[in-house]
Amino acid sequence: MDCYYKLPVEKLAMRLLLFIGLVISVQFMADGASLPDDGCLKKCGDVDILYPFGIGEGCAIEGFVLSCNKREDGRGDVAFYGITPVLNISLRYGQVRMKSTYISSMCYNLSTGNMDYKNWLLNLTTSPFTISQKENIFIVIGANTAANMIGSSRYSTMPNMIGCLSQCSPYNSFTAQDGSCVGIGCCQAVLSNSISYHEVQFSTFYNTTKSYNNRSITDSASYCGYAVVMEAAAFRFRTAYLNSTAFRDEHNGSVPVVLNWVVGNETCQVAKQMGDRYACRSKNSMCIDSSSGPTGYLCNCTEGYRGNPYLPDGCQDINECDVNNPPPCPGRCKNIPGSFTCSSPSQSRTVILAVSLSVGIVAMAMIVTCSYLLRERKELANIKKKYFQQHGGMLLLQEIGLKQGQGTAFTIFTEAELMEATNKFEDKNVLGRGGHGTVYRGMLKDSRLIAIKRCMSSMIDDRQKEEFGKEMLILSQINHKNIVKLLGCCLEVEVPMLVYEFIPNGTLFHFIHGGNDCRNIPFSTRVRIAHESAQALDYLHSSASPPIIHGDVKTSNILLDENYTAKISDFGASILVPTDEAQFVTLVQGTCGYLDPEYMQTCQLIDKSDVYSFSVVLLELLTGKMAFNLEGPENERSLSLSFLCAMKEGRLMDIIDHHIQTDENAGVLEEVADLASQCLEMIGDNRPSMRDVADKLGRLRKVMQHPWAQHDPEEMESLLGESSVAGLEMVSTGNFSMEGGAVQGILESGR
Repeated sequence: MDCYYKLPVEKLAMRLLLFIGLVISVQFMADGASLPDDGCLKKCGDVDILYPFGIGEGCAIEGFVLSCNKREDGRGDVAFYGITPVLNISLRYGQVRMKSTYISSMCYNLSTGNMDYKNWLLNLTTSPFTISQKENIFIVIGANTAANMIGSSRYSTMPNMIGCLSQCSPYNSFTAQDGSCVGIGCCQAVLSNSISYHEVQFSTFYNTTKSYNNRSITDSASYCGYAVVMEAAAFRFRTAYLNSTAFRDEHNGSVPVVLNWVVGNETCQVAKQMGDRYACRSKNSMCIDSSSGPTGYLCNCTEGYRGNPYLPDGCQDINECDVNNPPPCPGRCKNIPGSFTCSSPSQSRTVILAVSLSVGIVAMAMIVTCSYLLRERKELANIKKKYFQQHGGMLLLQEIGLKQGQGTAFTIFTEAELMEATNKFEDKNVLGRGGHGTVYRGMLKDSRLIAIKRCMSSMIDDRQKEEFGKEMLILSQINHKNIVKLLGCCLEVEVPMLVYEFIPNGTLFHFIHGGNDCRNIPFSTRVRIAHESAQALDYLHSSASPPIIHGDVKTSNILLDENYTAKISDFGASILVPTDEAQFVTLVQGTCGYLDPEYMQTCQLIDKSDVYSFSVVLLELLTGKMAFNLEGPENERSLSLSFLCAMKEGRLMDIIDHHIQTDENAGVLEEVADLASQCLEMIGDNRPSMRDVADKLGRLRKVMQHPWAQHDPEEMESLLGESSVAGLEMVSTGNFSMEGGAVQGILESGR
């Protein structure tokens, strides 16, 4: 057994104020602020100084004061905010781009044999600035480096944490690549919105000291990990950054970062009633509420004007006839405030006559058209009401009313809402097509991403329509981390549509057989995905009320989220599928290779049917092969038959993916293969339950976390004999986030 030591948690090396001297509380609004006079500098070096920013007192709103200093080399001037260089200012988008010299580092100390940490703190809580979530990203660079960024918003007392783990290990086949920042040598995490305070800390749970003690090191400065918040567009990972100071050297010890800013601490509705304290001074300006928090606002020029909306007469009319080449319209272009007009003298009389004749015709046409549209609109409303009632909409509304106050989050969507979310079900938003319908990607007005399933007309018969809405409400109550959440449905159409949470990383089928190289999927990841899927199916069989049989388990119905966690989808398909023989062909389309042979004889779905289908998914993970391949030899078309033949003939390793055939994996591989063969029993009663399958996979994951046990039969038997592995989780390389409560570091299991 290897021994591992945890590094002591050091205090933050320094707590500096980044970008701004925040020793005084700044009230960031234009409370009677005087306007800049003509003597104020309008430019410093390459930066245009745009009010409300200004250089010197009386030239800026409080909190926006800059200074203009000479460069260190004496060549030109540089604008500074406090001690931080300013690169450019955007009035339109309310952003300022600055240069940060604060890069957190974790370096191996050759003298002490420990890690030296330099962790930085950023405090913007009393300033008009927040870190731009859209423009910046949290980056960690290092061969074996894990770091967290703990932050909070001035608008909330609830802390949040993001972080990621970057590693390079000889125990897997991954290698760092230029331009790739997915956890191998470099990882990244998306920032939370409205962050005004954060501090960076390196995780001491990851045993970096031991990694470096095992190497021959002569220059401790060359073995450093870095963590920094910087502008996403300015970063591209290079492998030269690893085990060197190249990252810091290449950026000259500083990186660009983008901050959002606002004037005032009110909404536009309130600010407009404040008279002289309202910051939008130009009469041709408009107020825009902040997108980075509940209060604060920006000013922009209205359409057809440009300039500085914070100054009286700062927004000037754009002469569209001069700035556009060619002119914006044929004929004579005439500029008017905020717009332009076009006319042609030679055609004016003809136009007047044509307009006179057309007005009468158009008026009559409009009357007829409006009458027709009103009638069609009324008929369409009646049709939608009819469909809504047919699909159990009234019963569903009653059930939702009875469950008010119980945390029910089920939504009845209108067809118009889903049309808008998918841009009228545009083909480019299609996520997949299957035997049960087509799935589209959509975005709601609140920016939530959703998946919308348009069921096929044959999916629902007249006997099911009345109970359909009620059944969907029952399905929406299913709450499991490995099951896709049903958010709502639309009933006012001929065939109902289902609305699910959006899962970003596609299907397990594409992960195994698509653009990814299957050999790059570690064995531990395959077992984890299988275990998570088995837990979800066990939940549907044993914990859901009423119990649910999935009926269509396959890799294309297992989705992977941003952390590649498995999530079962289409778990309500069995409820929607008719049981009469007339629809049998529709039911089995697209699922060859997964169907339970006993179901083919009885036409009855049971929980053991899901067990059989899951075993085929397990085989795809073990072999990297498809469940059914029409292009292969006849005796190899069915993966389940090929596997059983290989097991019977003692040539199991001929069919297993050779990339996971290692001495370390041998014992667990045989156990997983034996489990798959049990699930493939022809008679359903001879197969294990999904709970047995999930428990067995959980125990095998525990064995993989204690690799020495595979070489000790008694130890392995002990681990496999345990009834539960609850609480043990493998931490995948990638992003993670936590909000509220106590925050813990990143744990990495021993190898």
